[in-house]
Amino acid sequence: MDYKDKNSDYYSNVRLDLIDFADFNKNNLKILEVGSAYCETLNYLKEKGTASITIGIDLFEDVKGKDKYKPVDKMIFGNIEELDLPEYNDYFDVIILADVLEHIYEPNKTLDKIKKWLNKDGYILVSMPNIQHYSAFNKIFLRGSFKYEESGLFDYTHVRFYCKKDIKNLLEKSNFKVINQDVSFKHIKGMTKAKIANILTLGLFKNYLSYQYFFKANKL
Repeated sequence: MDYKDKNSDYYSNVRLDLIDFADFNKNNLKILEVGSAYCETLNYLKEKGTASITIGIDLFEDVKGKDKYKPVDKMIFGNIEELDLPEYNDYFDVIILADVLEHIYEPNKTLDKIKKWLNKDGYILVSMPNIQHYSAFNKIFLRGSFKYEESGLFDYTHVRFYCKKDIKNLLEKSNFKVINQDVSFKHIKGMTKAKIANILTLGLFKNYLSYQYFFKANKL
């Protein structure tokens, strides 16, 4: 798997949906984002005053886009599964893992590691794709294909696949307590097709309509 072959758009966007879900009620937070890419989300939180300290971790540095990293306080390049950063033990208020854990071979070990970096009141924000989404059913059972793609549910860099309860179990096995969880489409502005379908079906099929799940959890 070579992440350097990805289109630059893969690494560029502010996660306004996850920010809406997080419902930050404090400012001047120390925030770490794992898989921060070009740090748009961190920079947005810094500009809004939500974050006072922003640190990003990503696999490799895009030399051509190096100016994009400048607003963050620090960038760390490397594999989260291999990094050891004891200087950040009990440091962060928030750690963002937006579509990261499905790329990791041993996610529980990674969660155990980042848990040490949270302070006593800190929490993680997790976004993960939902393999129960109706598009996966269409692709696998109706079209008979599990072909990997550039991005999305069948991203060729995914090494694990999860439904809602699997994500929850993953967090709980690493001694995190889930304090909030939700379908992703509720946090997208406007009336989307998923929102309309959810209303028409009285919420009975929301697990099939949600492309991702969001979780907020603190350490036990």
